[in-house]
Amino acid sequence: MDKIVEYSILLGIFASIAMIFFLLIYIVKKPSIFDKLIASDLLAMPLMCLIVLVSMYYKTFSYISLILIIAIICLVGTVVTARFLAKKEVFSDDTK
Repeated sequence: MDKIVEYSILLGIFASIAMIFFLLIYIVKKPSIFDKLIASDLLAMPLMCLIVLVSMYYKTFSYISLILIIAIICLVGTVVTARFLAKKEVFSDDTK
């Protein structure tokens, strides 16, 4: 039964790497900045899944904190990029 779990984890790792590869191709090929923004958000999910699966494969919890860091960076990057695309400025000067 242990071999089935190991093979499932390896299959998940391969699927996550394949998804990351296809999303990177999608980011390079699409000309629209909105498509690239959505694809870069989608890129975070298979990356986090890959980290969880590698952590399960090596039977350690030391990689789990990376998931929180990636999620926070992805959230901040998405908010800043969306705000820039909407208003053409990231920080507004309200003192005027």
